[in-house]
Amino acid sequence: MAKSGKTDEEAKDLGWRRICELLGNGCFRRGKMIAQEIALRVGEAREKHPDWRGAGPYYALGAIGSEYQEFQYAVEKESPERQHDEALDVVATCVRFLCGEHEQGNRA
Repeated sequence: MAKSGKTDEEAKDLGWRRICELLGNGCFRRGKMIAQEIALRVGEAREKHPDWRGAGPYYALGAIGSEYQEFQYAVEKESPERQHDEALDVVATCVRFLCGEHEQGNRA
């Protein structure tokens, strides 16, 4: 039982507004924009790199590491817009991992 008196499952069901507020650091509109950017980037990544199914966790780790290196380079040498773009790639790749796309039998 969560501290709020709700079951653990009820406490996890945040709802769209609360999810956006959490992502936006208290700002619903900013959080909504971030959620949309992430969702679009995940979709683009799935189209560009559809070969994740059954590739295993080390394949996914390599993809995440590669995106992180690109993000690191952007932070060190490129514009804030490029940094934002590369950060989205890291998040999208991690979302694919969390969705289990690298596991055998998972739809990608």
